[in-house]
Order: sequence, then C-alpha cells, then structure tokens
Amino acid sequence: MNTENFDHNLTDSNGSKNRSNLFYNITLAILTLAVIGLAWLYYTEKEKNKAQIQENVELTITKDSIENNLENMIAEYESLQTTNEEVNKELLAEKERVQKLLTRLRNERSYSRTKFEEYEKELSTLRKIMRSYIVQIDSLNQSNIALRKENKQVRTRYKTIQTEHEQLSEKMEEASEKVEVASILRAMNITAVGLNENGNERNRNKRIDKFKACFTIDQNRVVEAGDKTIYLRIITPADFVMENQQLDSVQVNNTNIMYSAKRNLKYNNEAIDMCIYYQVYETLPPGMYKFEIIHGNHIIGSTSYEVKKSIF
Repeated sequence: MNTENFDHNLTDSNGSKNRSNLFYNITLAILTLAVIGLAWLYYTEKEKNKAQIQENVELTITKDSIENNLENMIAEYESLQTTNEEVNKELLAEKERVQKLLTRLRNERSYSRTKFEEYEKELSTLRKIMRSYIVQIDSLNQSNIALRKENKQVRTRYKTIQTEHEQLSEKMEEASEKVEVASILRAMNITAVGLNENGNERNRNKRIDKFKACFTIDQNRVVEAGDKTIYLRIITPADFVMENQQLDSVQVNNTNIMYSAKRNLKYNNEAIDMCIYYQVYETLPPGMYKFEIIHGNHIIGSTSYEVKKSIF
C-alpha cells in the first residue's frame, strides 16, 4: 500500500515539472521572437529615417541651387543697360518676375522633388527670356561702341584732372596746416610757485597769498610781431578753475573756457621771459595744481605745482 502511494506521488511530481519546463520554453520563445521583432522594427525605422534625412539634404541642396540661380539672374538683369526706354521697362518687368519666383521659393515650406522640378522648368523659361534680351541689348549697343570708347577717354582724362586737383588741394592744405602750426607761440621753461604776503616762496596752503607762473615765450619768426595777450589758467586738485575777478573767458580749440589771470606782452619775434601773478583770496586745499599758459586759441605750455598742508 505504501509503495503504490509513493509511485503515484512520483508520477505527479514529474508531470508537474515537465509542464513547468514547457511553459518556460514557450515563454522564452515568445520573448525571443518579440525582441527579434522589435529589433527589426528599430532597424527598419532607422533606415527609413536615414533615407528621409538624405532626401531632405538633397532637396535642400536643390532649393539652394535654384535660389542661387535666381539671385544671379536678378543681378544680371540689374547689369543690363540700354538707352531704349521700352526695353528698359521690359527688363524691369522680367526682373520683377524673377524676384517674385525667388520670393515664392524662399517662402516654400513643403519640399518635394515634383515641386522643385516645376521651379526648375520656370527657371529654364526665365533664363531663355533673359538670353534673348542679352542678344537684343548687345545688338542695340553695337552702334554705340565708338561713342562709349570716346566717353571712356573723356572720363579717364577728367578723373586724371580731378586727381591732380585733389592732390594740389591736399598739398595746399598741408602747407596751410604747417603755417598754422608754425604760427603758434610756445611757452618754455615753465615754473610755478606759491608766495606769501612778503613775496617769499611758500608751499604750505595756509601761507600762500599768491601764485607766480614764470616762463619763456620762444622765438618765432612766423608769428606777426606786436601786442599779445598771454593767459594763465590754474586748475585745482578738484579740477576746478581758479577764476579771474571779472569772470572773463578765453577761447581754446574754439571753446570758451575760464582763465585765472592774464598779461599783455609786446612781442618782437625774439625769446622773452615773463611772469603772471594770481592773487589768492582763500585757504587753498592741498594737492597738485595744474598751470596752463594760453595764447591764440591754444594751450602753449603747462606745468604742475604741489601745495602741501600747513602743519599749524
């Protein structure tokens, strides 16, 4: 009795195991077929996309080629010239026709070989029309060849004369600039000092009652001799101009600017030494002061002077 039960259980166990193996194999086969199918679909789609990309590239190249041909045709129409007004009107109309086709092509959003074949046919027709105009214009212009040659010679001669005139004008302008530069006085050996009420040199801010700027007006044979007015402009460390009592101004580079003091000079074209004084009415802030000498719309020299803070 026990032996029979054992054999029966053994048989059931083997049957269950066989069924499990069969189910596993079927599942594995199905998954394998699914993977193969997906791989095939991926490969097919990839090849299709590759073909589509290649197609798009070729269509873009075709579009660019047609566009360049139309642009060149417009440029050729613009270069065609004739004295015949009627022909000129026809040329303008044909150029506008080409321009409209180019605009239509540029606005095209859906590309296809069939559509571009239509564009190429239109382009071929427009090219034939343009060639006929080229022949017509060449025929019209043959009679004017001699006149154009003569006009070219006249233009060349005119251009030569114009160039010579421009060169002469430039030389005259350069000579004028040199004379203008040579006619500017120069201030040399410029010194600036502070003075106390007794006329002694001081560089402490509370002890300075006057500024004295001394310099040499250089020899100049070009400048016209006579009375000259030399201006002194003193600029504080804060970049303010120390003003004259009359609040007058002087021109420098055609701009009116304030000056500090001035002095008249009898100039006889020889080097001459001179000094200009400026009365100080308040305690000066310490720092570097700039002294500019001005004459005839120009700053003709400059120097700097440091005012130090008083100790007590």
